[in-house]
Order: sequence, then C-alpha cells, then structure tokens
Amino acid sequence: PQMADTNDSLDTYLNKDDTEQQDDADMEVQIVFLAKINNARIITNILSAIHSSSKKEGQTATVRITVEGIKFIVEEGKSFQGTAFLQQELFQEFTLKGEQEEFKINLSLLLDCLGIYGTATSFVALQIAYGGYGDSLVLMLEENGIITNCGLKTMEASDVNNFNFRASPIQNKVIMEAAFLQDAFNELDWSSTQVTVLLSPEAPFFRLATSGPSGSCQVDYPKGSDVFEAFECDITQYNTYKLSLLGPAVKALGISHKCQLRMNQAGVLSLQHLIKNEDKNISFVDFFIAPEEDQEDE
Repeated sequence: PQMADTNDSLDTYLNKDDTEQQDDADMEVQIVFLAKINNARIITNILSAIHSSSKKEGQTATVRITVEGIKFIVEEGKSFQGTAFLQQELFQEFTLKGEQEEFKINLSLLLDCLGIYGTATSFVALQIAYGGYGDSLVLMLEENGIITNCGLKTMEASDVNNFNFRASPIQNKVIMEAAFLQDAFNELDWSSTQVTVLLSPEAPFFRLATSGPSGSCQVDYPKGSDVFEAFECDITQYNTYKLSLLGPAVKALGISHKCQLRMNQAGVLSLQHLIKNEDKNISFVDFFIAPEEDQEDE
C-alpha cells in the first residue's frame, strides 16, 4: 500500500473518500491487517528477545498473523528455532481479514524502525498495516504529534522447521526464576563450543557443563534449591548442544521473569521465557535447540 505522508496519519489516508483516492493515481488501498498499540516499546522488548545481531545483512524472520496474534519465527539451520508471540490482547486494535497471513521480513530492520525515537521512550504509539501478498509492511510511529512512517519489504514465506516438541515424551521439566538460570549460564566458559545439560531425579539433579581449551566448568543446582519453582524429572537425561545456539535464549533471560526448561525423549531442549510487559500482560518467547548428536547435515 501507499504510505501516508509524514504529516498525515495512515487513518486519514485510508479514510479518504473515493474522489481523493482516485486522485492518488487510481491506487486502490486494501488493508488485510491492521493493529494498533499505545506503547511500541512492548513490541520492541519481546522481539529483541529472539533477535541476533551477528548477521551483517540482518536477521530474517517468518511472520505469521492469525486472529490470535502475530508470531515471529527465527531459525538457524535445522538445529535452532526461536519464536516470539504477540498475542491479540497486547493491542488496542487488531483486525485481520481472512484466517492467516504469512511472509518473511528483515527483523533487524523492523527493530531499527521501532527504535527510531530511542528505546528509552515509553509513549510511542505504533500502527501496523499490511495490504496482502507482495505488499510492504507499513509501520506508523507517533510521539508527541511527530509521525514517522516506515515501509518494510516483505518476502514470500518458506517452510519453517517443525520441531514438534510434544510429539516425543517430555521426561524432564524445571521452572526457574530467570535470573538464577542466567547466573548459571554466565558462570560457564563461553569460549567452549558445546554445553552439556543434565536433568535427573538423583544427584546432581541439574547441571550445566562446558569443556574447552580454557578448561572445564560446571554449575550444579540441587533439587531442593530455592532457584526452582518446580522440579519434575523422571529419568536421568543429558545431552550436548552447540553453545552458540543457546546464546539468544540466554540473552533473553535478561528481560524474562521465569523460564521453563524442558527436555523431551529425543533430546530437544526447550526454553520457554515468561515476560511481564509494562502493561501487565504476559508474553511468551520459546526456543528449541536440537542436540549435537542428532544434528542433520544441511
């Protein structure tokens, strides 16, 4: 869709009468998705949890819009997937024509646009509009009457990995305060390439361990420790994962309140972060990491 002038709102543009729209080069504006939120920083905070700035060209995310909300999915080969869900309740207005829209977008550019007034500013209103297949995603940000419009190119969505985490029995699960789990990961040697995660109904119960050129390091938490809100482990299970793939999940602990760490029978590690937003709503960010021994050739 055509973007509104910077001194005009997208609402005003979309509400022009037929004569005015005819004057605009006979361009028919069709919006299949429109959402508004009074505090753009809530969106920035959630999406930053899955974003990685390591790629020079920016990180691509698959965007899936349904009546329940907007899901952003990022992947690294076949071994890592991060998802952030913006539930419909976060928005003051949320309108979708049809059942689903799906496309890819440069997440790095999206976050740059959302932060155009600075990340410390709380009261930046955001409006998101999408005209359908092939159209740009249009963002309108407003702070104290100053309006900025950004049009982000969308790309055709491709298939995403289906980890189907629940298809394999979930044998071990713990729920921890995010700060405690972050402290445990920070104690590890991040020059190592791999990390072993152990969960067990018997000692040592919970262990993170790395081994590399600088030596080995391990962090243990006993079952009765105050760091656990819940400890449900049926069998002794340990798997090794590429440490770099856990980087985004560990970074996201910094903005999370709690984390549920699970391991299924196939060895897939799931970290679900609970984020308390400024508007008191709860959002979830999920990470799935495949074990090193099950990694397939790409």
